[in-house]
Amino acid sequence: MLQVQRQGAMSNAYGNLNTTQHNDAVEAINSLADTDIWREPRKIIDRGTVRIDVQGYTGNGDLNLQAQINGVSGNSTVAAILVAPSVGEADTQAQHVYATRKLKNALFESLNDGYIYRVSGTPV
Repeated sequence: MLQVQRQGAMSNAYGNLNTTQHNDAVEAINSLADTDIWREPRKIIDRGTVRIDVQGYTGNGDLNLQAQINGVSGNSTVAAILVAPSVGEADTQAQHVYATRKLKNALFESLNDGYIYRVSGTPV
Protein backbone atom coordinates (compact mmCIF):
# COMPACT_ATOMS: atom_id res chain seq x y z
CA MET A 1 0.00 0.00 0.00
CA LEU A 2 1.35 3.42 -0.91
CA GLN A 3 0.93 6.44 1.33
CA VAL A 4 1.09 10.10 0.35
CA GLN A 5 2.01 12.49 3.15
CA ARG A 6 2.29 16.26 3.08
CA GLN A 7 5.67 17.59 4.18
CA GLY A 8 6.81 21.22 4.47
CA ALA A 9 6.22 24.09 2.10
CA MET A 10 8.40 24.30 -1.01
CA SER A 11 11.30 26.63 -0.25
CA ASN A 12 11.96 27.52 -3.90
CA ALA A 13 8.35 27.90 -5.05
CA TYR A 14 7.75 29.87 -8.24
CA GLY A 15 4.61 31.70 -7.11
CA ASN A 16 1.42 32.32 -9.05
CA LEU A 17 1.16 30.51 -12.37
CA ASN A 18 -0.50 32.01 -15.40
CA THR A 19 -2.99 29.89 -17.33
CA THR A 20 -0.42 28.65 -19.86
CA GLN A 21 2.04 27.62 -17.15
CA HIS A 22 -0.67 25.83 -15.18
CA ASN A 23 -1.92 23.98 -18.25
CA ASP A 24 1.66 22.99 -19.18
CA ALA A 25 2.24 21.72 -15.63
CA VAL A 26 -0.93 19.63 -15.79
CA GLU A 27 0.11 18.21 -19.18
CA ALA A 28 3.62 17.40 -17.91
CA ILE A 29 2.30 15.64 -14.81
CA ASN A 30 -0.27 13.70 -16.82
CA SER A 31 2.45 12.46 -19.18
CA LEU A 32 4.61 11.04 -16.36
CA ALA A 33 5.34 7.31 -16.50
CA ASP A 34 6.87 5.53 -13.51
CA THR A 35 9.68 4.20 -15.70
CA ASP A 36 10.70 7.84 -16.32
CA ILE A 37 11.62 8.56 -12.73
CA TRP A 38 14.02 5.73 -11.89
CA ARG A 39 16.94 7.28 -13.73
CA GLU A 40 19.92 9.42 -12.90
CA PRO A 41 19.20 13.09 -12.14
CA ARG A 42 18.06 14.82 -15.32
CA LYS A 43 15.10 16.34 -17.14
CA ILE A 44 12.56 13.64 -17.94
CA ILE A 45 9.60 15.59 -19.34
CA ASP A 46 9.42 18.96 -21.10
CA ARG A 47 6.00 20.43 -21.95
CA GLY A 48 5.84 24.04 -23.09
CA THR A 49 6.82 26.27 -20.17
CA VAL A 50 7.26 23.41 -17.66
CA ARG A 51 9.68 20.55 -17.21
CA ILE A 52 9.84 17.67 -14.73
CA ASP A 53 13.30 16.88 -13.40
CA VAL A 54 14.77 14.14 -11.27
CA GLN A 55 16.79 16.37 -8.93
CA GLY A 56 18.67 13.54 -7.25
CA TYR A 57 18.27 11.75 -3.94
CA THR A 58 17.90 12.87 -0.36
CA GLY A 59 20.15 11.65 2.43
CA ASN A 60 17.68 8.87 3.27
CA GLY A 61 17.45 7.69 -0.35
CA ASP A 62 14.20 9.36 -1.42
CA LEU A 63 14.09 10.46 -5.04
CA ASN A 64 13.47 14.22 -5.41
CA LEU A 65 11.12 14.89 -8.33
CA GLN A 66 10.19 18.48 -9.25
CA ALA A 67 8.10 20.29 -11.85
CA GLN A 68 9.73 23.61 -12.70
CA ILE A 69 9.16 26.60 -14.94
CA ASN A 70 11.58 26.68 -17.89
CA GLY A 71 13.90 29.65 -18.35
CA VAL A 72 13.66 30.93 -14.77
CA SER A 73 16.71 31.32 -12.57
CA GLY A 74 15.95 31.21 -8.88
CA ASN A 75 12.55 30.14 -7.59
CA SER A 76 11.09 27.98 -10.36
CA THR A 77 9.48 24.96 -8.65
CA VAL A 78 5.72 24.51 -9.08
CA ALA A 79 5.40 20.97 -7.66
CA ALA A 80 7.72 18.69 -5.70
CA ILE A 81 7.54 15.15 -4.36
CA LEU A 82 9.89 12.81 -2.56
CA VAL A 83 9.61 9.17 -3.56
CA ALA A 84 10.78 6.40 -1.22
CA PRO A 85 12.90 3.67 -2.87
CA SER A 86 10.26 1.06 -1.97
CA VAL A 87 7.80 2.68 -4.41
CA GLY A 88 9.94 1.36 -7.26
CA GLU A 89 9.40 -2.25 -6.19
CA ALA A 90 6.43 -2.75 -8.49
CA ASP A 91 6.45 -6.21 -10.09
CA THR A 92 3.26 -6.29 -12.14
CA GLN A 93 1.74 -3.90 -14.66
CA ALA A 94 -1.11 -3.21 -12.24
CA GLN A 95 1.38 -2.21 -9.54
CA HIS A 96 3.19 0.11 -11.97
CA VAL A 97 -0.11 1.76 -12.89
CA TYR A 98 -1.03 2.14 -9.21
CA ALA A 99 2.39 3.65 -8.34
CA THR A 100 2.22 6.05 -11.28
CA ARG A 101 -1.26 7.20 -10.26
CA LYS A 102 -0.06 7.90 -6.69
CA LEU A 103 2.96 9.85 -7.97
CA LYS A 104 0.78 11.95 -10.25
CA ASN A 105 -1.74 12.57 -7.46
CA ALA A 106 1.07 13.74 -5.16
CA LEU A 107 2.41 16.09 -7.85
CA PHE A 108 -1.07 17.54 -8.39
CA GLU A 109 -1.51 18.07 -4.63
CA SER A 110 1.83 19.89 -4.56
CA LEU A 111 0.91 21.97 -7.61
CA ASN A 112 -2.35 22.98 -5.95
CA ASP A 113 -1.09 23.88 -2.47
CA GLY A 114 2.65 24.58 -2.67
CA TYR A 115 3.73 21.81 -0.32
CA ILE A 116 6.16 18.95 -0.85
CA TYR A 117 4.59 15.48 -0.70
CA ARG A 118 6.29 12.20 0.13
CA VAL A 119 5.16 8.94 -1.45
CA SER A 120 6.18 5.83 0.51
CA GLY A 121 5.23 2.19 1.02
CA THR A 122 5.12 -0.58 -1.54
CA PRO A 123 2.76 -0.80 -4.54
CA VAL A 124 1.18 -4.12 -3.58
